[in-house]
Amino acid sequence: MSKHKYGIAAGVTLAAATAFAALSVPAMADNFTFRIAAGHPAAPLSTVNQLQKTFVPNVTKRVAEETDHTVRFIEGYGGTIANLFEVLESTQKGLVDFGSMTSAFEPTKLFVHNLNYFNPFISGDPKIMGPTTRQVQSEFDYFYTVFDQYNQTYLGGGAFDDYGLGTDFAWTKMEELKGVKIGAAGPNLPWLDYAGAAKVQTNLNEAYNALQSGVYDGIIIFPAPYYGFKFGEVAKYYTTMGWGSTLIYPLTVNNDTWAKVPDPIKKIIMEEVTVYANAVEDESVTKFSTALDNLRKQGVTVRDLGDEERGKMARAIEPWVQQKAQEYEDQGYPGKATFKRLMELAKQNGAKPAHEYVIK
Repeated sequence: MSKHKYGIAAGVTLAAATAFAALSVPAMADNFTFRIAAGHPAAPLSTVNQLQKTFVPNVTKRVAEETDHTVRFIEGYGGTIANLFEVLESTQKGLVDFGSMTSAFEPTKLFVHNLNYFNPFISGDPKIMGPTTRQVQSEFDYFYTVFDQYNQTYLGGGAFDDYGLGTDFAWTKMEELKGVKIGAAGPNLPWLDYAGAAKVQTNLNEAYNALQSGVYDGIIIFPAPYYGFKFGEVAKYYTTMGWGSTLIYPLTVNNDTWAKVPDPIKKIIMEEVTVYANAVEDESVTKFSTALDNLRKQGVTVRDLGDEERGKMARAIEPWVQQKAQEYEDQGYPGKATFKRLMELAKQNGAKPAHEYVIK
């Protein structure tokens, strides 16, 4: 295991934030315009919302106050600059300077960043899984170097709140999901394989119509966007599953852009990435309970899966978890060590996993 060299994670000193600067820039006042994009709209998702509310205004304000430079961000959320499936490539090409992408929609290129998907039922608390995952990423630098081939530097990210299952019918046992069409982002579709559900690849932008028209009868989703996207209008049952909090929205910067940014601005950006990640997790924690209350007010029946069923599902999925660790190994990454470390750190940070997977 080794410390990464491309960004800041928990425990990395401020000095390291400036050590990786690509080149020195003459000390002169410059004005910088950056394009920042995300495929999802801002309001329903904390990862995008906090770009708009925290990262962009904080960086803009601090650069003006603390340096001789100024920065301006052109913000493009909800696919206005790049859609859900284009952010990685648009940032690679320089059409976007800062890209906030969903690793779920890059299952091949960003396979390694779907780590939390491949280790479900550990903890639904973003304040546990966010710092835990960032520490794992700081110890295994392939989470950073994977972006080298896409002309990007990985800056960081914050964790979402816990995943649940929204359906248009009531259910209580895993067996009742057999044959039921369930939509999900992609890497989390196998969560229901062992329940016998029928998987449907989907995304938040199309889910309302799909639920309404019967393309599928349920969707794996956090309660906040379930409420924010008004899915409860067409699927009035929501079950908190305990699948877990995930850090799957990496924020990156185009390398050509980054090389032109003066060190003082780099330093501010890296400090504000940490602030941003914490803000994402704070909002996610708040939105989880608030969204459940709002769903109830919307007429949605909200229930918890329960420890017995949760443990049953976690044990059933263990062969798949081992398979994913091996896939990391097959691609040249220390997947088994990574998976073990994730579980170890999560428990140290307060997680109480539904089942502790044995990685062979």
